[in-house]
Amino acid sequence: MKTFDIKKVAVIGTGTMGPGIAQVFAQHEIAVQIFDIDPEQLQKARETLGANLSLVEQAGMLSDTGAAKIQNRIQDAASLADAVLDADLVLEVIPEVMDLKTKLLGELDEICGPDTILASNTSGLSITKMAQATRRPEKVVGMHWWNPPIIIPVIEIVKGESTGEDVLQTMDNLIRKIDKVPVLVKKDVPGFLGNRLQYALMREAIALLNEGVASAEDIDTMIKSGIGFKFPIMGPLETIDMAGLDIYYRVSQYLNKDLDKSEGAAPIVAKMVEQGDLGLKSGKGFYDYSNQDIKALMGGRIQKLLLLLKELGYVK
Repeated sequence: MKTFDIKKVAVIGTGTMGPGIAQVFAQHEIAVQIFDIDPEQLQKARETLGANLSLVEQAGMLSDTGAAKIQNRIQDAASLADAVLDADLVLEVIPEVMDLKTKLLGELDEICGPDTILASNTSGLSITKMAQATRRPEKVVGMHWWNPPIIIPVIEIVKGESTGEDVLQTMDNLIRKIDKVPVLVKKDVPGFLGNRLQYALMREAIALLNEGVASAEDIDTMIKSGIGFKFPIMGPLETIDMAGLDIYYRVSQYLNKDLDKSEGAAPIVAKMVEQGDLGLKSGKGFYDYSNQDIKALMGGRIQKLLLLLKELGYVK
């Protein structure tokens, strides 16, 4: 099977995820062109990139010289055409709106070279539908990173109905090259793999909060200090194997019927959104952040995640 050597990448969209994704590629000696329709967003991306590199330096995972080299490997593009010139892979990281993504994929199809792979960082929109906006559906693939991309090891490779096996293998090779962990999603289902698992847990957590079973603090503590404490070592299916499928079978016989099955957002969430309580971005969500330094809070979380990354052996 023929695969492609990815030497140059274009990252289109420099909001929440774009700068971190560009940094990871650049850390592994891959040239990156970044582009955003908003010039101010490109400037913010540079600031984010600098802050991210500082955090990695502080964790002892990068030198000053290394940070400078990474910055130099990432170039701002003046136009979409300039960004994708000679790119082996173009990764769109624009807002999660299907019409915007299909429009962009159609434009990329027109201006990219015939061998260029077009990838989407969508969290769960259909790769098959996006591919239909192009004349190269066999070269369209999902490449779903997790936030923050400079830390979270896993990247989902999502196969559309027409995605070629050579493209899937190329993406697998690339993800391993940048020291990330590839997971192949063989069916293009809404939410793919990670978000289906994550949202199932979130739905149950919110239902328990909504029903007054426990406080937000205790629900989160149950995950952080209980269930989730072992998940970096044993996944849910490994956990079932350890406990025994007979035990899982017996418990699921009475428990599954009681688990939350709501099809939409819980009333407590709808009310909070109506009130403008959106979490960190508004200063209040399930928790009140009004008296906290949000940057310090997030910086502390990232430092802990970086330490965990090293302890679990994801950093060479």
